[in-house]
Amino acid sequence: MPLSRRNIERRTLPHLCAWLAGVIALFLPIAARAQIQMRIIGQERQYAMAVSPLKNLSGDDNHQASNAFTRTLTRDFELSGYFRIIDPHAYVEDAQQSGYELGQFNFADWTSINTDFLVKGAVTVNSAKVQLTVYLYDVAQQRRKMGKSFSGAVDEVPRMARRFADAALEAMTGQRGPFDSKLAFVSTGTSRFKEVYTQSIDGQDLNQQTHNSTINLFPDWDQSTRFLLYLSYKSGEPGLYLADLKQRVESRITTNRGIIIGGALSPDGQLVVASIERAGATNLYLLDRNGHEMRRLTDTGGINCTPNFSQDGSKLAFTSDRSGTPQVYMMPLSGESPQRITYKGNYNTNPAFSPKGDRIAYQSRNGGRFDIFTIPSAGGDPTQLTEGGGTNESPSWSPDGRYLAFSSTREGHPHIFVMMVQTGKLIGSLTEGNGNDTSPAWSWWLGE
Repeated sequence: MPLSRRNIERRTLPHLCAWLAGVIALFLPIAARAQIQMRIIGQERQYAMAVSPLKNLSGDDNHQASNAFTRTLTRDFELSGYFRIIDPHAYVEDAQQSGYELGQFNFADWTSINTDFLVKGAVTVNSAKVQLTVYLYDVAQQRRKMGKSFSGAVDEVPRMARRFADAALEAMTGQRGPFDSKLAFVSTGTSRFKEVYTQSIDGQDLNQQTHNSTINLFPDWDQSTRFLLYLSYKSGEPGLYLADLKQRVESRITTNRGIIIGGALSPDGQLVVASIERAGATNLYLLDRNGHEMRRLTDTGGINCTPNFSQDGSKLAFTSDRSGTPQVYMMPLSGESPQRITYKGNYNTNPAFSPKGDRIAYQSRNGGRFDIFTIPSAGGDPTQLTEGGGTNESPSWSPDGRYLAFSSTREGHPHIFVMMVQTGKLIGSLTEGNGNDTSPAWSWWLGE
């Protein structure tokens, strides 16, 4: 593959920048009333989960708040991969006639439909304010595993459900769930242009962030999710933009070093590593977010691109062809002593550090299509996570490190899918529709 960057054209950059820029959840040994923890160790067993409608204590006569909560929570539990959701039509009890506190309902109503875990709660709506109390019950043990209370505006109910889902996963597995977060991605939507969108992980709150009817690529979050970095052709040439989603303003990052063709935003949102092309070579530069150059990080005559920060901001993974083919490298933010990480395969690109920094996900090409792999960040044997099913690209880690979002053509149009990392279990798609959805970027948690 010719690696000259001189002939970068609008219609070819997206492809070129693709490289540039059982599971068994087991209970621990169960003694009477022992604490139950789930863990993934092999092929999966999915536990039967019932999400009961919330009991209306006051003001939710049309069940709008209850429906918003249970619909979101059900979707998040499905996406977790741990649970099989019991059809509400099978429920024996009437949530409005029953209680939600321990001792106020009959566990036999739930064991009769083979329920492992049960969510019950209550809702009070007063004007535009909502109060929720929700519990997770272990039906076999007839005990309450955890509970949460929330209060806020009516339109905040879906986020309350995501926070409950994260807390429920933590109670069951010892690790917080990833659903109170955001997904950014590129989509053609219903047009032929590539725009940047954001949404919740469960598909709600879809927002089109760019509106310039051209090509926008490679979104990247800071840890606060206030800032979103992306590449755009809206000025007629590739440019790197930093959007402040809170203030709804953005700035273009410029340099006299050459043409910026991609970049990454540091977790604290203060630094940018830009891939800058000049005279046929592409190198990485560390900039502040106003574009002021702090240091040059690479200096080769080939291509160095697709930078990705470790979660602590101290290291970079990136793609370089310095060995003759595109491979994944890692180096400290000083730019000293880059270390080659991948050796198997001759086309390995788009690295992404896991939240713990112990593994790097990347895409590797074989036979004209890509698959997703992970490899220890210190180097070692890679683990292949996808095989077959179209081409699979641009892995992005969930904040808890259990899942990867990636784009795949396995169902025709490229969509964003999610899988469990430890097992490679494909859970499902996070986007839908007729658009082409690519370049996922999974944010950090939205709050504590």
